[in-house]
Amino acid sequence: MTDTKINKKIRWINLVNPKDRAAKSLGEEFKLHPLIVDELLVPSDRMKVETYDNYVFIVYHLPIYSEESRTCRRAEIDFIATHDTLITVAYEKLDPISQFSDDLQMRLRGKINSTAEMIYFIVEELHTYALRQLKHVEKNVNFVGEQLFKKQNRKLLEEISYIKRDILDFAIIAAPQRNILESLIIVGTRFWGNEFKIYFTDLLGDLMKVHFVLENLKASIESYSETISQIFEFKTSEVVRRFSILGFLTFPLILYTTIMLQPKIETQLIGTPQDFWLQFGGVVILTVFLAIFFRKKGWF
Repeated sequence: MTDTKINKKIRWINLVNPKDRAAKSLGEEFKLHPLIVDELLVPSDRMKVETYDNYVFIVYHLPIYSEESRTCRRAEIDFIATHDTLITVAYEKLDPISQFSDDLQMRLRGKINSTAEMIYFIVEELHTYALRQLKHVEKNVNFVGEQLFKKQNRKLLEEISYIKRDILDFAIIAAPQRNILESLIIVGTRFWGNEFKIYFTDLLGDLMKVHFVLENLKASIESYSETISQIFEFKTSEVVRRFSILGFLTFPLILYTTIMLQPKIETQLIGTPQDFWLQFGGVVILTVFLAIFFRKKGWF
């Protein structure tokens, strides 16, 4: 646990993977509801914004890309904000929190005068982090676009499937964020005052940028998926068509051979060896004629 004095009026307490003793200590110091103290010990299943007499409780989820599973997983940060103290709780080390801590020493030095502003800058950092998380999706989508007409194989289809799953998992995690921020506009304005409404409204606008990028990537990969499916379908139909034509061209030879296997018919049609070669040559000429005819028609 870190306990930082932002200025004379504002304090920031940050916990990573809190234990029972630390959670109970905070509960006693800030008179937190027992249910909230229990929630601080394990990640929550859903996002939410709740307001109490002297504090606001926020559960916020964010997507984090996992190299191992090649898709996004859910991470969580909880906020407990009074008018002079902000408590953040995470269940793993999060880059956005580390970045915010660095910004307090540099970019944000002397600029924060309320816990509402602290929440604003942290959530803003979460959205910036989300855009960075989408960079790997953009890179993979661009790779598929470059390879689409160079080679179409099972590996490319597999890559498209991974990208689709990644986008879907990201969207599932990020979807409730809009409702949370809309609730925060109402709750936050009521708790901190109308002058802070613009901060929470701005966060909603930043979130829309993330969703806009996500929707563009989703549309792109769906288009590539449809295109490669059409290419495979066309190639399959071409192979079937060529084999069908090949079968039709060889049909005279197969028919002639089948007829010649019948002893009675063979003795009637073939009197001398020259008769066989004349008949066989006629069948070959017919096959060649059909091949040339199909070729001119563009069927082969």
